[in-house]
Amino acid sequence: MSDNLLIELLTEELPPKRLKQLSDTFAQCIYSGLLEAQLITEQSRFISYGTPRRLAVTVDQVRPQQPQQRIEKKGPNVKQAHLADGSPSPALQGFMRSSSITQDQLVIMKDNKGQDIYGYTFEQSGKTLEELLPDLLHKAFSQLPVAKIMRWGDSSFSFVRPVHGLVVLHGKKIIDINLLGIQSGNITLGHRFLSSQPITLSGSDHYAEQLKEEGCVIARFDDRKKLIHDSLKQHANGLEVVGDDNLLNEVTSLVEWPQVLKGQFDKDFLNVPSECLILSMQQHQKYFPLKDNQGQLQPQFLLVSNLNTSDPHFIIDGNERVLRARLSDAQFFYQTDLKTPLIKRLETLKQVIYVKSLGSVYERVYRIKDLARIIAKKINADILTCEQAAELSKADLTSEMVGEFPELQGIMGKYYALNDGYSELIAEVIEDHYHPRFANDTLPRSQEGIIVAIAEKLESLVGLFACGQIPTGDKDPYGLRRASLGVIRLCIEGSIPIALNELIEDCASTFTSHQINSEIKTKLAQFIIERLKGYLKDQYFSFEEIESILPFAESRLDLLPKRLLAIREFSQLSESKKLAAANKRIKNILKKNDVNNDHNGDFDQLTESAETNLINCLKTVSTHVELAMSRNDFNMALTQLIPLAEPINHFFDEIMIISEDLTIRSQRISLLLAIYQLMQQVADIGSLDA
Repeated sequence: MSDNLLIELLTEELPPKRLKQLSDTFAQCIYSGLLEAQLITEQSRFISYGTPRRLAVTVDQVRPQQPQQRIEKKGPNVKQAHLADGSPSPALQGFMRSSSITQDQLVIMKDNKGQDIYGYTFEQSGKTLEELLPDLLHKAFSQLPVAKIMRWGDSSFSFVRPVHGLVVLHGKKIIDINLLGIQSGNITLGHRFLSSQPITLSGSDHYAEQLKEEGCVIARFDDRKKLIHDSLKQHANGLEVVGDDNLLNEVTSLVEWPQVLKGQFDKDFLNVPSECLILSMQQHQKYFPLKDNQGQLQPQFLLVSNLNTSDPHFIIDGNERVLRARLSDAQFFYQTDLKTPLIKRLETLKQVIYVKSLGSVYERVYRIKDLARIIAKKINADILTCEQAAELSKADLTSEMVGEFPELQGIMGKYYALNDGYSELIAEVIEDHYHPRFANDTLPRSQEGIIVAIAEKLESLVGLFACGQIPTGDKDPYGLRRASLGVIRLCIEGSIPIALNELIEDCASTFTSHQINSEIKTKLAQFIIERLKGYLKDQYFSFEEIESILPFAESRLDLLPKRLLAIREFSQLSESKKLAAANKRIKNILKKNDVNNDHNGDFDQLTESAETNLINCLKTVSTHVELAMSRNDFNMALTQLIPLAEPINHFFDEIMIISEDLTIRSQRISLLLAIYQLMQQVADIGSLDA
């Protein structure tokens, strides 16, 4: 009869940042393996469990044995299975011997190529759960997302962490398995400190309940997470709990019996920038800082203990002492850093190598500064602010605080700049120039911040492409894909009216000691455009729409969404289909006739009515399109093309383009070229003709 299956691995402390993923993957692999082995149906459900010391899963309605199995054995090709006298060939005889069958038991079936072959089908009893589980578990272990595995003792077994216990229960029955040198049973352990005796599990049905009641263990990850989340909110007493989902997951992975407690620290530490204090609390101690409704950090924090005691003041006191030492270090680093102005730190950057072939960070800073000045001048931004912020942008890398907390680069630069008397705008740009740091991150808050951020990312892209550090496969040690996406977002969402190829050229010009050739620039442009496709896809533009604007991808990125919206609206018009088809047809004709992209507009030999009508329409439409394009009014530019649809169709119906008169032929092709170039002003309309 079907029954619930429980599998639990009792281990040493598992990696907290991977526990959720490990437990979910383990459970999913077990479920998938049972489903593939026909031991469960798709109606069966599973529950994953994960604590610091265990991975477990329960699956309901698991059969004790597979259903009857129909087995097919494939033999030789029918055409090659008999000799000239009709007797079985050696190949067929060998197949019958290996299958222990006679000739009358053979059946004809198809092979993978659809050819007739001899075969044999038979029924056999399905394997038992006990027989199948060892291979199923080994397969699940191999699929766990673990970079490094461990060995322990003098055994040859390996796993994420040393394994000390194995429970395999089908209902109340112990499934006898020896795995990783451990014999399965029904005994597990509870909380490391709150439960002293082994727990004998009564069966697979009440695993979580029994662990909670007898072992002080909340086995389900999501249950512990919710308990911690709710308890944090309760203990905050109206204050804001500072901590993202990653911190909550990590803390959930560190405890089996969570208890939230509140501690305090000295108000004097609030003189240190709050980002330093928060990072110190979160990263080193896994605490949750608290802020008031004005966003001001409070001298209090919440911690999640793995112990339950009637008098928790010893736990709180111990954590407060540890935190005091951490915050004292942060305070010392900050006060020490304030003694050295940012401008004086620039010399130290000469000793910091960026990339060997690209020199020091000091050299990099001045390339960023040069590019920021060029961009600022072109778009009439505050040049001096951009130059000063770019020059100081990397100075905090040599500070004590950033040495301890690299995540604070830029942030500390802001505070040190303000301490040195620079304007709030310059300080803000120094902090913001790293943005966007990841997908969906915020952009810099000012135009000057956007300019320096573009300069910083482009300098990295151009320089690293120049020295051959182009990402391949999954490898991208310098984060160039992220930098490319950053440039795209900064240009589009920051409305920077400069062409992509122009930005790359400007950046290349700042590398005075390196020759950035056209091949490198082209490769980089294509690399960025590949990221651009993904970005636009995430903005819900279709493949056809994106393809239509790719000819303009190296021009102004900020205009691409406007082009796309115009082409989307245009494609809804009935006339767009005719124009798209005509565009595609013209493009094919131009390809076959190898024309130059230049035409002089001389159509004096084209006198037939279909030709003159098209020429007159073209002149009128060109004037309207040119006016619309001067205003970047792409919707209007596309709409103005509509009158061309009928004259173009009449032209194709009535005119033989490839005339024997070479002058007439040349002028007709030139006319098509003029039309094609006009229609390509906004997008490649022909790509809409799917």
